[in-house]
Amino acid sequence: MKPKKKRNKLPYIYLIPAVVIIVAIFAIPLFNLLWYSFAKVDLIGNFRGWVGLKNYEYLLTPAFGKTLVRTLIWVVCGIAGIFLVGTTLALALNKPIPGRGFFRTVVIIPWVIPHVFAGTMWSWVLNSSNGIVNTILLSLGIINQPISFLGADLALATVIFIRIWKGVPFLVMSLLSALQTIPSEVEEAARLDGALGLKYFWHITLPLLKPVMIMSGTILMAWSFTIFDLVYVITGGGPLNVTELLSITIYKKAFINSDLGGAAAIAIFTMIFVSIIAFFLMRHNAKEEN
Repeated sequence: MKPKKKRNKLPYIYLIPAVVIIVAIFAIPLFNLLWYSFAKVDLIGNFRGWVGLKNYEYLLTPAFGKTLVRTLIWVVCGIAGIFLVGTTLALALNKPIPGRGFFRTVVIIPWVIPHVFAGTMWSWVLNSSNGIVNTILLSLGIINQPISFLGADLALATVIFIRIWKGVPFLVMSLLSALQTIPSEVEEAARLDGALGLKYFWHITLPLLKPVMIMSGTILMAWSFTIFDLVYVITGGGPLNVTELLSITIYKKAFINSDLGGAAAIAIFTMIFVSIIAFFLMRHNAKEEN
């Protein structure tokens, strides 16, 4: 019989600091969040007793259902807009056009602006009293009275538009990186075969970009569910709760209603919901790559 080889334990020893950091950063807060969701805990973390599934009862209320639907509209419409605008810009900026480097830099600007500053800026720009957009439209005679972009009728559409503006640069950068990896020989061969314009995009470019698109879509989806400050600065979840997303509901439960348990239950639901969607997207991506 051959003697058993001794395992080198040194690599496992090197992994210990990383494991400790991961546990400290992710596992412990997740455990706290989980037990908070089954307890009555006030804002400063005082434990008031176990309540079982009572905190999760809110997930069955019509109010939560409306918030969930509203959040899904925000996520789906936002990502759809980001992909429509972002893909178009990425394809355009991949062409050898004059000033391409300048335009690539300009496209990134919304991405680097902090959410709080971006929200404040758009609140001023779209203000119905003295906002620059209404001022220009009125001066040009396009409208007769100011448009209430942040009113109950248009507020959700407005914050979705701002979400698209903020998220497009991420997708443009991701797709541009992928487009740079497509060999020029592929395009030349496609031209010889008569695959030009939309046909080339549909049969050549899109299949090559699909893995990056799925990965980017997954990241954008997760970010969209967790965005809080951008919407809260602009509307505070109003008017009449028309822009109250799950993230804002979690904030209000925890810091306004002093109900950390209720906030934790919604956060757990959101985490599981997003994880399930991400799992299926990533599995689909893995199948495509294979």
